[in-house]
Amino acid sequence: MSGAVETAGRAREIGERATTGISRGPRLALLGILAICQRAYLTLWRQPVLIISTMLFPVIYLAVLGNALNRQLENVPIAVVDEAGNSLAAECRRAVLALESGRNLVVAAFPADREQALADLRTGRYRAVWVLPHGLSAAGPAPAFIGDNTDRFSYSTVESALSDIWTEATGVRRFATAETRLEAYPYLDYLTYLGPAVVCLAIFMGSMVAGGLQVIEDRMYGYHEGYLVTPVSTGAIVTGHMLAGTLVAGLAGSFVLLAIMLFTPLPMTTPEALGGGLVTVFLTALAITGLWFLLFSRARKTSALRGMFGIINVLVFFPSGALYPVESYPKWLKVVSDVDPLTYGVSALRDLLLRGAPLKSCYSEWLVLLTFSLVCGVLTQVLFRREV
Repeated sequence: MSGAVETAGRAREIGERATTGISRGPRLALLGILAICQRAYLTLWRQPVLIISTMLFPVIYLAVLGNALNRQLENVPIAVVDEAGNSLAAECRRAVLALESGRNLVVAAFPADREQALADLRTGRYRAVWVLPHGLSAAGPAPAFIGDNTDRFSYSTVESALSDIWTEATGVRRFATAETRLEAYPYLDYLTYLGPAVVCLAIFMGSMVAGGLQVIEDRMYGYHEGYLVTPVSTGAIVTGHMLAGTLVAGLAGSFVLLAIMLFTPLPMTTPEALGGGLVTVFLTALAITGLWFLLFSRARKTSALRGMFGIINVLVFFPSGALYPVESYPKWLKVVSDVDPLTYGVSALRDLLLRGAPLKSCYSEWLVLLTFSLVCGVLTQVLFRREV
């Protein structure tokens, strides 16, 4: 193997001498970049199962997660213990039955024993117990709500609904005057809110395949040996791979964006917003591909990618604000979010497609993505080894 490397090295030296003044020229560098990009792109495109799975995974993610989280709470089992037995308690019971038959929010049971109801709450049979105590009246005593707060979502929703029942039954208004609530943008359900995040997830998966897996496989199968006997510079090799990965990841993100427009019509679909969205998709693809290439510029086995994928996914996708607002993060996680390029891609896509912001509002995010891509490219060129 060492003899073959020495022969390849001598051939490279001869090629460099024969092309003095030309091999370093911009024309040859451009040709080298385009050749490497074409080979890497075609190699990926000849694996249709890999490409299709990369594009379908985010769509399935959106359909399953979006519908799992974008559901009205229904059929929550509760117990109503009526110890008062007066007209006010009867009115509360009727309201609970209306809540069950109307909104389907709860499935109500009416045990007579408070202690048994609480025991069933601890065993998980009920999610809440509403006790209507002896002497129940508007002046007091008031009902007691005991809820299973291990599930905060069910706890808060049921507590609020039962509180509304008590307010209506006693005729005491929560607010002296009507509360004013205005929405700055059209109504968005969680499925639509997830749209830009899922586009960035498609970019993340596509760049992982093109920017991480492809480079490692090229080194494993000896394709880089062919580069060593050419006058193509390391910068051209790095740039070619990054462009190929960007093209694959950008096409995956664009495909998912179009699919989202069909499943969850976005509120802002003007030509300006869509054009800015596509620019954001490809700039984000360039940045994430550069990150993958940098992280695995010296890796020689795909086991390194398999071992690190979960960690990288947690550190890149989840801190980006894809699922939860970054403003609510603790300080240390905000630092991770600030250096995460996916944060800026998600932010720009939401500004354009959900809020209808003008293009100039995304210039800062685009500049960060370009700068991040340039830094990753330079560092990768420094770390990338030409020897086998």
